[in-house]
Amino acid sequence: SKNRADELIKQLEAKRRARTMAVPTNDFEVRKRLRQLGEPITYFGEGPANRRERLRNLLAELAVEAASGVKNERTAKLEEIVKGESDVSFGVSGRITTEAYDTDGSPALLNARVEIYQFSIPRARSRLLAAKRKRANITKQIMEDLDKAYAEKAKALKGFTNSTSQIGGGRPISACDFRYDSKRLATASWSGVCKVWSVPDSNLLCQLKGHTDRVSDIRYHPHAGVTMGASLAMATAGVDGTLRFWSLSDIEKAASEAQGEADMKVEGESTTSASQPQEKKVKSIKASSILKGHEDRLSRIAFHPSGQYIASTSYDTTWRLWDLSLQKELLCQDGHAAGTYGLAFNPDGAVMCTGDIGGICRVWDLRSGKPVASLDGHVDNILCIDFSSNGHELATGSCDNTLKIWDLRKRKSSYTILAHSKLISNVCYHPNEPDFLVSSSYDNTVKIWSARDYQLLKTLKGHEGRVMRAQISHDGNMIASTSFDRTWKLWMADEDS
Repeated sequence: SKNRADELIKQLEAKRRARTMAVPTNDFEVRKRLRQLGEPITYFGEGPANRRERLRNLLAELAVEAASGVKNERTAKLEEIVKGESDVSFGVSGRITTEAYDTDGSPALLNARVEIYQFSIPRARSRLLAAKRKRANITKQIMEDLDKAYAEKAKALKGFTNSTSQIGGGRPISACDFRYDSKRLATASWSGVCKVWSVPDSNLLCQLKGHTDRVSDIRYHPHAGVTMGASLAMATAGVDGTLRFWSLSDIEKAASEAQGEADMKVEGESTTSASQPQEKKVKSIKASSILKGHEDRLSRIAFHPSGQYIASTSYDTTWRLWDLSLQKELLCQDGHAAGTYGLAFNPDGAVMCTGDIGGICRVWDLRSGKPVASLDGHVDNILCIDFSSNGHELATGSCDNTLKIWDLRKRKSSYTILAHSKLISNVCYHPNEPDFLVSSSYDNTVKIWSARDYQLLKTLKGHEGRVMRAQISHDGNMIASTSFDRTWKLWMADEDS
């Protein structure tokens, strides 16, 4: 029994180290390392990602054996490899570490870093000055007014009920996002088809066709519906490995036609029952442009606050930064030992955070390109990330069923919320109030939390399947949720409450 316990401890230690161990990303180097260790360089049907994962697990296992003082042929080979390579060190703890290295970037990447710097510094300065003035001028009366405003907003959120439920397609609805004027909602489906709806009346306006596999994420451009002359409406990411962009003019033209037909139908068919579902034909739109680069399925995407760039994460263990005006990849960033999933930009646009399916969250300075922090606390996949509007707080959701709140000033977790009974599919802060956040889960619920004391304010129930995404509208008056039950629901304050 003692030997069995020791073996289990070794296995757990190997899994823990495998999550954080750096291995070559080049497939040729992976094969070379496997050959040096006396392992088959490939198995039947094994792809580059699986081969890299096999090498990572093997190195973790050998590191544990070396740390425990085991001397055998495999550990001897490992020591020979390490001694012959200058870029890898093998410490007395038996752990393999790889030193950071820099690569030359393109002139376009340099220009992007300068533009991000010029964009972020004034925003950060304004945010910090506002926070300082607020602290300096705080009085008892101001505190009472703030508490009163908080109580009123909390009461409004507690009054949220289901106002609309729509069938979004023939397969699970994987994602949704509000336009910045809160008048449109876009939904994505595993069928590969995305749809645009008007809210809060929930009329289908158009559908977006082009993806050949499941759509994993959909995001509205921050300027769509807000800035005059904006040409890009939204972006979608798919399991087919493509990043697709959709024209604002095409969508608005189709939406105007659909809205006009709906108005004519209402005038001509006043006797139609409102509860009876009606088939509605809408215009299908093709993507205005397509970008490819990732070697595996895309996980999540996020627009930079400036609207000039978009970032994507993928199961190929990298995240990438794309220039929207040049329509090309600026940066392919390594740094994670497992597939990347959740990501978010901070409100200033200077910092970006990415999480991986190994439970590690990394913070990157986009102005210098360097990682500035590694947030280790989750014990399972990090699926979602969001920044608070205060700029220094960060929320992450994981397959370990918890929400973690991180303080980037201290670079550590400040609170852990045992939020759901199953994995957390999404988390988002209230866009205007850093005192509230929303989470969704595979336990079929959406929950509203206070970010002051992290107490549960409201549980939104109604979905019959796993909730795959929940988003708050930018005016804070609506919450949309999408589910495995093929529906999306709109939650609003009850007028009678």
